Amino acid sequence: MLPKCYSMPTLEQWCTSQPRGLSPTGSWCIPPPGWVKFNVDASVRANAVAGLGVIARDHTGRLIAAAGTLVEQWDVTMAEILAGLAFKGTVQEWMYNLDGIIIEGDCRNAIIWLQAAFNRLHKLHVQTDGPDLSFLLDFKQVIFQHVPRELNQPADYCANLACFGNFNWRDSDSRDIPPSLLSLLGADSTRA
Repeated sequence: MLPKCYSMPTLEQWCTSQPRGLSPTGSWCIPPPGWVKFNVDASVRANAVAGLGVIARDHTGRLIAAAGTLVEQWDVTMAEILAGLAFKGTVQEWMYNLDGIIIEGDCRNAIIWLQAAFNRLHKLHVQTDGPDLSFLLDFKQVIFQHVPRELNQPADYCANLACFGNFNWRDSDSRDIPPSLLSLLGADSTRA
C-alpha cells in the first residue's frame, strides 16, 4: 500500500505519468478526465522580487484559471516551493470532488520537497516550520510531477508577469488575458 500522494491512478493519457524520457510527444499532456492539472513556476529578480505563476487546465486542455502573485523572495528554490503552493488561490469548490489533481513544475528540488512534505510519514513533519500542506488532504489524490522547462512555458509566462503585480483570471473567455498567453496555451493544445 502506497501513501495517497504516491498512488497513481489509471491515466488515460499515458504520458502524464511517464518519466521524462518515455514521453513519445515531448509535449505538455492533458490530465485524464476527472482531474485538473496545475502548472506552476517562479521567477526571481535581482531585487528580491519574485513572481509566482499558476495555470490550471482540465482534461480538454481548457484554461480554468491563470494567476500570478508578487512576493518578496530571493531564494529560487523557496520561490519555486511557494509557486507549488500558490495554486491554492485558484482552487474552486468543485475541484474537491475531482478524482485528483496534478501539480507540475520545472524545478525538480521544489517538486521533491513538496512531495516529501505532503507524505505524512516523512521526517519533514517533525519540524514545525514551513508551509502548511494540510489543505491538500481535501483532494482525493494529489500527484507532484517534475516537467522539463520547455513544457511549462505558460506558467513561466505568468510568473514573469506576476513580477509586476498580482492577477487572477478565470477561464479563457476573460478579455484581460494577454494574447501572448493565449498563444502559448494554444501551442500546448495543438501539441498535446
